[in-house]
Amino acid sequence: MGAGEAVISDAVRHGELLFLSGRAAVDPATLAVIEGGFDAQARRVLADIDAVLEAAGSARSQVLRVECFLASAADFPAWNAIWREYFAPPRPARTTVVCEFAVPGILIELQVTAGSGGAEA
Repeated sequence: MGAGEAVISDAVRHGELLFLSGRAAVDPATLAVIEGGFDAQARRVLADIDAVLEAAGSARSQVLRVECFLASAADFPAWNAIWREYFAPPRPARTTVVCEFAVPGILIELQVTAGSGGAEA
């Protein structure tokens, strides 16, 4: 692997499915965790997911499953509110787990599976 080459892919396609690598609120240029608390981190991760989906020819409306990892159970109500705002019904399948992250300061990480055929705007 050459210098500066990414260690992981943003997304991998298998047929009509896209599997996004875990997305956390980390600045890719500096690798610093985004400041501003849970709300800011959650919205940054969701915006990043939108960008990865668009680059792969998909869209938010094509998301099938989201695996959510939260650093604190106290953020669960805020996450549910953002989730309802971000995804229109019928919402994707979802699992939410409270865990500890390897990088201090990360409050949320999301892993997404989406379709990539006939993406809607």
